[in-house]
Parts: sequence; C-alpha cells; structure tokens
Amino acid sequence: MTALLAMLAARTIGLAQTQAPPDENRERETFERSIVFGSTEEPARAQLTAFFTARHFPDWINRNGVSPLWMEMGPSVLRHSWGDMDNAGRTCMVAINPQDSRILYAAAASGGVWKSTDEGKSWNPIGDQIASMSVGAVTIDPFDTNIIYAGLGEPHYSLDSFHGAGFLRSMNGGKTWSLLASDVFLDYTFSRIVPNPKRPGFLYAATSRGVFRSLDHGGTWVQLLGGPATDLVIDPRDPDTLIACIGQPSGSPKNGLYKTTDAGASWRHLTADMPETSTVGRIQMDQCQAYPNVVYAAIYGRGPLLTGMYKSTDFGESWIRMPNCPNYAGGQAWYDNAIAVSPTNPNVVFVGGTSTFRSIDGGETWEDNTRSDGGGRVHPDHHYLTFSPVDPNTVYLCTDGGMFRTRDLGANWESVSNGLGTVQFQSVDVHPTDPNIAYGGTQDNGTNKFTGSTEWRNIFLGDGGVTHVNWKNPNVVYTEYVNLTILKSTDAGENWQGATEGIDPREGKLFYAPFELDPSDPDTLVAGAQKVYRSTNAAETWTAISPVLGSRVSAVTVAPNLSSVIYAGTNDGRVWVTPDTGKRWFEITKGLPKGGIQDICVDPRNARRVYVALGGWSTSRIWKSVDAGGTWQDISDNLPAMPIQAIALDPKNPSNVFAGATIGVFASNQGGKRWVRYGHGLPNVPVFSIVANRNTDWLTIGTHGRGAWRIRLPE
Repeated sequence: MTALLAMLAARTIGLAQTQAPPDENRERETFERSIVFGSTEEPARAQLTAFFTARHFPDWINRNGVSPLWMEMGPSVLRHSWGDMDNAGRTCMVAINPQDSRILYAAAASGGVWKSTDEGKSWNPIGDQIASMSVGAVTIDPFDTNIIYAGLGEPHYSLDSFHGAGFLRSMNGGKTWSLLASDVFLDYTFSRIVPNPKRPGFLYAATSRGVFRSLDHGGTWVQLLGGPATDLVIDPRDPDTLIACIGQPSGSPKNGLYKTTDAGASWRHLTADMPETSTVGRIQMDQCQAYPNVVYAAIYGRGPLLTGMYKSTDFGESWIRMPNCPNYAGGQAWYDNAIAVSPTNPNVVFVGGTSTFRSIDGGETWEDNTRSDGGGRVHPDHHYLTFSPVDPNTVYLCTDGGMFRTRDLGANWESVSNGLGTVQFQSVDVHPTDPNIAYGGTQDNGTNKFTGSTEWRNIFLGDGGVTHVNWKNPNVVYTEYVNLTILKSTDAGENWQGATEGIDPREGKLFYAPFELDPSDPDTLVAGAQKVYRSTNAAETWTAISPVLGSRVSAVTVAPNLSSVIYAGTNDGRVWVTPDTGKRWFEITKGLPKGGIQDICVDPRNARRVYVALGGWSTSRIWKSVDAGGTWQDISDNLPAMPIQAIALDPKNPSNVFAGATIGVFASNQGGKRWVRYGHGLPNVPVFSIVANRNTDWLTIGTHGRGAWRIRLPE
C-alpha cells in the first residue's frame, strides 16, 4: 500500500522516488466501478451461479483421453522479502485451537481457508473449492474444536476486497465444508464470528450489513442490528450482553458503539463520553477475557487521523479517552485497523495498522513494536491481532505479507508464513526457454522470481503490477510499481532503475496500468495511461502516440506479425486501433456491449483477428473480430455470466483460446466456441494473467490469491 514508498525509494531510482503516493480511496472507487461496469446481473449472485455452473462444465480432454493437471508453482513462501523475512499473501484472521495451540486456521483475503497443525511451521489449504475464496473471518467452536466456522467476504474495503457467498461450516476440522445461508449473506463481508460461550450452536456475526445471530450452528440467521458492523464483543459471564461496532469508514449517521443486554432484541447507542457520530469512521474493539468489563475501542474518523482510543472498565457504560495513542494506521484506517487485549492482563494492549504499537500500562503510553512503517522487519498493513489462549506472551499478527508471531510480547517477531500459498498475483511472465524461471508482480508483495522451487524470491518491494521478460535477452526484465511506474532490470532482477522518462506524471493512470513488449521487437514497448505511449529504445524514453482514448487505458497490445498495428482498450469500455503506429486512431467500440476492457490479444498470423475480454457481471464477455474491429462476434457461447480478466492464444494453434476468469481457466479449441474447463486441480480462484509459451509447452497463470500455476499446452 502507500506506506511502502519510503522503502521503495531506497531500492530504486527515477519516478518511484518522486511520485506522489497514490490516492487509494480514489483508485479503489475507480477499480470497483470498472469491475461492475457493464454488469446486467448482481455480482455476488452471478458469481455464485457461475461457481455452481462451472462445477458441471466438461473438461478439456487430451489425445490420450485425460484432462491435463495443473501444477502449483508457488510461492509457498516469499523468501527474503520485506525486512528480509519470509512473506505470504494478505491474511485476514487466524483462529487458535484453545485445546491444542498447535492447530491454527487462517482466513486469506482471496486464497481460501488454511490449516496448520504445527504452530505455523507449515500450512495446508483446506478451502480451495469453496464458493468464494475471499474469507474475512474464521472461528473455532468452543464446545467442539472440530467444528470450524468461516465467513466469506473480506472486510477491508481495498481494491481487491472481494464479496462473499455465504457462511461456511466444517464438522471435521476443515476436511469438508458446507455452504450455509448464501441467501442471507450473499455479497456480504465478515469482520467477526463470536460463539456464545455458554450455549452450543449459538453464534453472532459482525458483517457489512449488520449483526446477525444463529441458534443452529450457522444454519439459519436473523438480523439483530443494521449497518456495517466492524467488530463485536460478548460478555462471557452474561452472553446475552454484547457491544457492536458500526463503523462505515466514509462515515454514517449510524456509526458508533451499540450495546444489547437481551441477546440483540434491543440495542442502545453508547454516546456518553464518545465522540460525535459525525466524526466517526471505522471502529475496532477488544476485551480482556480475565476481566471482561475492560474493553478498548479504537475509533478512527472519516479522515486519516485517529479520533481516539477509548477504554471502558464497566463493559461500555462509561468511557475514557486515552490521550497518547498514536495514529498507528496512518491514512489507511479504512483498510487496516486491528486491536487485541491480553487475555490475562487488561493493561497489555496491541493495536495495528501500518505498524503495530504496544501499551503495557493500560493505554497511557505506547511504543512502535514492529516499526513496520519505519524500517522494521515485519510487513506493514496489519489486519488482525490475537493472543494465544494458552500463552499470554504469544501474539499472532495477520498482514498484507502473511502471518507473524511474537512469543515475548513483541520484543521479537518471527514469520509463520511458510507454506501459506496465498500470494495475489497481478501479472506473470516467463523466461522464453527456461521453464524454471518466471516473474510476477503481486499485491503489496512486490515483484518476485521463480527459479524452479515453490519458494520464490522477492526482487522488488511494494505493490507489483505488470511484469515482462525480454524474449531475446531474458536478463532484461520489466516490472512496475503502481500508476505506471515502470522499472527495468538488465541483470535478471537483481537491480532496478526507473524507466518512465517521457510519460506524463500528471496524466491519469490505473493503479495497475498496462504495458506490453512488441512481439516482433522486445526493445519496443507500448504502455497505457490516458494516452498510449511507445518506446523504441528499451524504455529509455517514451513518446505519446495517441490522443486521450478514454478514462484510463486498461489494455494495450501490438499485433505479433505487424508492429504498426496497435490495439488499446479503456476501463470505460472503449476500444481503439491504429494501423500506422499511432499516426491515426480509429475507435472500434461499435458492436460491443458495456464493460471495461480487461485484456486484448491478437492472432499471431493475422493482425486483423483480435480478441477482447470484458469486465462486468454479464454474459457476452469475450468478443472476436476478423476485420480489425469493423465488426464483432460474441464468442462467449456457453460461458457463465462473469468478468474475464485475461485471454491468450496458443502460439502454435491460435484456434486454441484460453480465458482467465473469476473462477479459473476456460478454453475453446474452435476459436471461441463451446468452452470447457482447462485442466483439473486448480483452486476456485480469480485468474488475472495468462502466458502461453510454445518453447516450453507450458501455459502459466497468475491467480489472485493462490499464487502461480502451470499446465501443459495441448499436444
């Protein structure tokens, strides 16, 4: 996220040093609009329908009569990443078995549910085929630790915090899952699941649409309180008494703390000693289990500043503002705000945001415990903190970089991310001839390198976007930080330099903006801002070759057999082509439905045969033209209504078309008729990037939540 700019400046030169931090609130809104633009169906319902439809799709069958198998490339861990520690993808929550603290369950932002039986030394996925891989909360039943609950939908309001599809329950420690209450929680996100400690099967849930209660282990639910509930605590002595946080980050008249003493039948807005509702944004809360009357509430305002850390010693009846709590979430409280109180000592409190701070005197004084935003080793952007139920000196921390743990109340931290294969790729590219080398840009884990092992190595920090390898000289690698901050390495990723000279820094760009190498000349590149830019000297300098084409250029590509032909698409659904390297541009949108342009690919034998992938939850998301966009043919055929993020052609047989969707990879061997699932063994995860390499015969994909995978191309 934006907090990484200081570290980036130490590792590169050029624009990345001087560019103003991106406004992520604005970028998030732009991204969300582009995802739903062109939708004719409600997104969450369409995704759930697509999930069930795809389960019955026929598989691609090879000549030997079998379906090919996907192979996981990793990263199972990112070695020597932020602070030289091991990292993984964004993690939302961890639950610790109170009867056996070696057993942990983790909720990944878009990577499903994970389990460790050795205190985090290793992890295994136990939710690769659930209806939505976006998991916001996970909890263990206090009466039967084989019963696990998980709420689908990530509650962090980020660019890629995806919606959920219901509530999950496992009766056997995560071996199998039942999808429950999808009719109730469709499109919701989950912040917390709280079991009633005295009544088996009684559950409360804090969700994006309010507080809910179930009396039957999550089978059925009723709403108790409306509004975006960001946290919930229960009085263990009297489980009919709870406090809920309603905390819409952008502000709401309903924001604040609410208390019930009758199991949610009625609620009282706690306004005494609290800030004005109009100033309140996101709220997080925790209590001391040994002294449950002691509750802390971290209240952020609608802006970037901490409104206050508040403490109650009578379970919310009165509050005291602790005057010295730092602005630990920076300007990102809408995204990362966490708090945990020691289960045995009400004076020991941890809070996390861009960094994690600790107080050992009841909130009177605080110290930056991880220094994540100032050179510390623990990855920044902290989403969840919890104490071990059996050791009050042990604290777990979930971050954008996976999971960390301290056994001495924060004096020392260690990574517990090994095997947590939850990296969120934006893009992958491969070495032209060596199947053991690949690169990928990832959400908040930078650019990383594959060298044949599932343990990848971080080679550039920050948010990583599009990545490309020069196919003539594979020591030359390009990647980007956000907003088209392109970087170049001439030594296979060991060192980087800025490569954006000539691209107008004032021009609007997507958070992850597109750029491509010319298939005929890898020293020629094209990139998209609001205009299309071109470089003919290996990104030393760039020149604009188009007028403003739309809101933001979201896809750009060069025809493989005719470099003068360049296609570009925008996030507001416009498609353009130039036949003469930018001298003239023609809009070729007519005939296409609404939808942001996610990807464009061109037949390697014919520059006039072009494929376009559209966003939006609707049918007709893949289109083909055989006359350079003069006319278009819908080739979506039997595909479910869902966005298509990536599209690629088989270089050897371009009639083989591969599409990366929100629920895996689909293929057609008829140039876009009768789609089938390509391969088996792939998790139900969004696919953001596809590369087909006939030199090695591998099709490689980057998923957003379960790392990179590859599969053999058709014989």
